[in-house]
Amino acid sequence: MSDHPSPDDRDHDDPDAATGPRPGGVPGALRRHPWRSALGAVALVVVALGVANRDLIRLALSPAPTVDLSLPLAAPLRAGPGETVYRIDASDSTVTVEVDETLAGVDRTAVLSTSGITGSFGVGQDLSSLRVGEIAVNVEQLTSDNSLRDKALHHEYLDSHDFPEVRLRDATVQTTGDDPAGAVPRDGRPVPVTVRGQLTVKDVSRPVEFTGSAALDGDTLTADATGTVLLSEFAVGPISKAGLVRTGDDARLTLRLTAIDADRYSPPAALEVRTEGEADPSVGPSFATQVAPILSQQCAACHQTGQIGASHWTLETAGDARGVADGLAVVTESRYMPPWHASDVGVPLQHVRKLTDDQVRTIGDWARAGAPLDVPADTPVDPTPAPSDVRVPRADLTIALAEPYAGESGLRDDYRCFILDPKLTERRFITGYTFVPERLDVVHHALVYRAPASARPRIDAAEARDAGSGWNCSVGMGPGGGGDLVAGWVPGQRPADFGEDAGFAFEPGDFLVAQIHYHYEDARPADRSLMTFELAPPGAPLAELDTREMIGPVELPCPPGRTEPLCDRAAAIADVNARFGFGGAMLADGLHRFCRTTPAQLAALSDGTRARTVCDFRAVNEGDIVDVLGHMHEYGESFRMTLHPDTERETVLLDIPVWDFDWQLNYQPVDPVPVAKGDVIRIECTWDRSIRPTQPMRYLVFAEGTDDEMCFSTATVRPRI
Repeated sequence: MSDHPSPDDRDHDDPDAATGPRPGGVPGALRRHPWRSALGAVALVVVALGVANRDLIRLALSPAPTVDLSLPLAAPLRAGPGETVYRIDASDSTVTVEVDETLAGVDRTAVLSTSGITGSFGVGQDLSSLRVGEIAVNVEQLTSDNSLRDKALHHEYLDSHDFPEVRLRDATVQTTGDDPAGAVPRDGRPVPVTVRGQLTVKDVSRPVEFTGSAALDGDTLTADATGTVLLSEFAVGPISKAGLVRTGDDARLTLRLTAIDADRYSPPAALEVRTEGEADPSVGPSFATQVAPILSQQCAACHQTGQIGASHWTLETAGDARGVADGLAVVTESRYMPPWHASDVGVPLQHVRKLTDDQVRTIGDWARAGAPLDVPADTPVDPTPAPSDVRVPRADLTIALAEPYAGESGLRDDYRCFILDPKLTERRFITGYTFVPERLDVVHHALVYRAPASARPRIDAAEARDAGSGWNCSVGMGPGGGGDLVAGWVPGQRPADFGEDAGFAFEPGDFLVAQIHYHYEDARPADRSLMTFELAPPGAPLAELDTREMIGPVELPCPPGRTEPLCDRAAAIADVNARFGFGGAMLADGLHRFCRTTPAQLAALSDGTRARTVCDFRAVNEGDIVDVLGHMHEYGESFRMTLHPDTERETVLLDIPVWDFDWQLNYQPVDPVPVAKGDVIRIECTWDRSIRPTQPMRYLVFAEGTDDEMCFSTATVRPRI
């Protein structure tokens, strides 16, 4: 969310809100979606804004770890009668892994290599007797031209800290030289070979085959062979991080080995340490005059000590930037940082955070030049002042959590609800707010709902049943609850200002429920976040903001030929009902009536990997659209909202070409967009199963879990007064 999230459920009580026929309102189960109500029984599941990509950012913007350069130990091969043993010379050997990838929007081949390899071969009279002993490779030492790729691979896929070695065992060799006897003089002439064995990655062993050649030249044996494996077979891919990187499943492994007669060669214990000199400051952009101003304006405010981004990367000096230069290039070239995923298609939007093309190019050119510094490494990088167009609402009312919360539930991702009571005794309008997280290191996001006075007994009962401050948002609440989302916070959000003539009305006794997502690592510090609110004077004639929801069905069947149990749609619906209670089928099927579609129609448009929904809705009231939101889950590929589609007046309100579950912002047009009752607003959602290639295969329908999918959107209208 950016400046104010504010959906409610009144759209579904008006029969004119959608173009298609509709039953008497939306099933109550829909009211449990967290963008609507913190009071629902499954709010914990639904708003699981994933942390995987933010963890990847932490990797990108952290210095490369110190890697142990020790060579792995391989079981020695003992010489048989008349046989010579050759030991691999790591200084003249490499193992290379090649994978096709799309990194920061560019298709390329990722190449990682290491010389951390040991092993031995046995040769009798000629290469026809070639034997292969155990070969061990230290995968912690695999590196490429990009430290982000390396750190993500080691941290999230290879788990190389716990499984530092890959081993080839039980290998057999077949030679196919011209000489039927296989006799080859020791003159370096290559002989075609095929090597078959068992490759073990982590705890997974699979058969592999390498083809290439081997040659003897005096006391030296050389071998060059290539094989292909599937990353999925070893549970190390394919790799997919929305907006950053996606890879294929095929990995090409190439062994280029030099081995020396063991009687004349003793391998070292470790690889040599290679040092690189400082980059030349005269090459590439100037840090002082070109790079530092960008970082000060766009990065420092979130990444200074004590700020939300500091848990991922601390930017305080020029040296901090130099240490993660190639990571900076990747996250900016991919437009993943700063977080702003709306494209330039459509109406201009306020408070745009994204970098210009020139700024992105400057950071990339500086990183590729070796990140040279023309200032001392300890030179501060201070944040620039906040933009002048962002008004901070008055703090007419301050409400903090009643008691600090320190993660007593023990959950790593903890969705905790708290009552914030304004204690109003007369009707008042909230015209702005600021959410102030006390512990930026653990507060991941917050959603704040307006609840009616009638809901207070039930909310108090839920809180009383749960020991400690607040209560588990998923416990003790039934469907609905009457809550309307009126405020929210995500990292980098600016204070929310609704203007002088509009706001959200609160009646006496109405209160707020704050759902705070805490994300803990090891420590569980106590948090007592607070909110400040700007209130209009009593009796002020303000326009009441009106947020409408537009929701479409999801039908993503399994690819042809897949027979997993949950690939059957009926079984998938039953699974949704089992996880969230009765109503899953009502949602999955009922939403089709809104959009005049059927499950079969949408399923027929999908190839089992990608799917798309298009649904038209009609505006209920006249006014100006001042805020829009799109929402999907982790299979989401793209989102678009359009006013007056397929007409000369067509206006794109929001276009997100690369969806990212981690950054779900509300967006405000620079100029309010006029809308009249009956105007058509179209939403379009696309999903791509390959974004999450390691997930269990099942038929996806509209449902509330993070591993399910949605096509959900809101538009906030300010009536004209």
